[in-house]
Amino acid sequence: MTTTLRQTDGSNMRQNDVGPIIQLLNSSHCVEITGFSNVGKSSLMRVLAHADVWLQKLGEEGSTFLPVYIDCNRMLEMTEQGFYELVLRCLRESSAALAENQELQDAYESLVAPANVFQVPLSFSNGLNAALHSSEFKLILLFDEFDEPFQQIDSRVFLNLRAKKDRYGSRLVFVTATVLPLAALRPGDHSGEFGELFSHHPWHLAPLARHDVEQYLRHFAAQNGVVAFNEDLDFVYQWTGGHPGYLAGVSRILGLAEATLDGDSEGGQSRFVFLRGLIDRLRGDLTLLTESEKIWNSCTTEQQEALRLLFSGLEPDDSTLSQLMKQHVLVREREEPRAFCRLFAEYVLAHQTAATFGEGLRVDEGSGEVTVGGRAIDLTQLEFRLIRLLYRMSNSIVDKYEIVEGVWGDEHMLDVDDARIEKLVSRLRQKVEPDPSAPVYITTVRGRGYRLVID
Repeated sequence: MTTTLRQTDGSNMRQNDVGPIIQLLNSSHCVEITGFSNVGKSSLMRVLAHADVWLQKLGEEGSTFLPVYIDCNRMLEMTEQGFYELVLRCLRESSAALAENQELQDAYESLVAPANVFQVPLSFSNGLNAALHSSEFKLILLFDEFDEPFQQIDSRVFLNLRAKKDRYGSRLVFVTATVLPLAALRPGDHSGEFGELFSHHPWHLAPLARHDVEQYLRHFAAQNGVVAFNEDLDFVYQWTGGHPGYLAGVSRILGLAEATLDGDSEGGQSRFVFLRGLIDRLRGDLTLLTESEKIWNSCTTEQQEALRLLFSGLEPDDSTLSQLMKQHVLVREREEPRAFCRLFAEYVLAHQTAATFGEGLRVDEGSGEVTVGGRAIDLTQLEFRLIRLLYRMSNSIVDKYEIVEGVWGDEHMLDVDDARIEKLVSRLRQKVEPDPSAPVYITTVRGRGYRLVID
């Protein structure tokens, strides 16, 4: 079972998005919501379509707005007529007053069964005019899943919408939800005049904030009769970054594993061991892999190339990196860009960099060369001894005694403490890991040692 953005207990999420967007719409600005696959655009659009949300944010003034949710997946056909039919149908469904509006009803019927091709845009225009003239509402049209219609339908449709906005001003406002900005979806034709309405108010939707992830987990636990520990939040947020698609999948795996413990689980160190035991399940889960592929495919060719370069330790183009951070695919930590979560970082590293830059981490003991993605890494003598030891025991746990023996020698068994080992591991990670704060090669097995993960 998953938890929706607007939960059944009445609590709301994404308040950092909902409030500012409503303020923009209240000022008659059209808003373009973009975000990668399954980041929550549709959930946000449905929240914006709730009349009570407008009352909550604007008070009595909120009652003057009529938000109309238009799911473009409900189009009967990908044509001008199909788009217009959906808009008028949603208008009729949006309120009792519009459902009973005879002018709107007549316009809808003539659009569905037009006398000629000229009747289609005329009937749509008459229907929208009827909706606006029949009340004092300010109409908010929320176009969800708008990518395909905007790319495929005749641009005259969007010129018509632009003309309606110009005519009615503050009485008519549009919101669109797409993966890429409208200007990138359909550059260089007349639809650009429609896109101009949104150019000054783009809204790049980020994954859920940490406090929303906590709310999600608490609600999920209550719905499924399991316990949510504080350690769970850290673990889930690290691996999902707040991405709702990832969040649903990881919560499912966590809930299934928790259900097998028969109530014996507890917080602290034992909980950490329990969570670490779930990592292989996360890595092998087909649903989570599919989410990663969708995010990857949401990126442009230039952005994919920048990610390959970044995860291979090379320098991508600054402007493309900036785009990826603005779109929340990357975040900045300690002045360095990194993937927004560990699941996506591991996907890019395992499934994409190898295709362009060769194999992952390799150690050639004969030549003493260490490479990551085909790129040579300069190491100190101690760093090389450590990576050589871990490489020889790839995918196996290497404890601190084996590390001291293999790196410093038996005679230093009493001289080398845990802190010294940790510092050496940290320096090595800085050189070989795409994101040292979320290592994918040299992993820590808490209380036991380290493991070098090699596919």
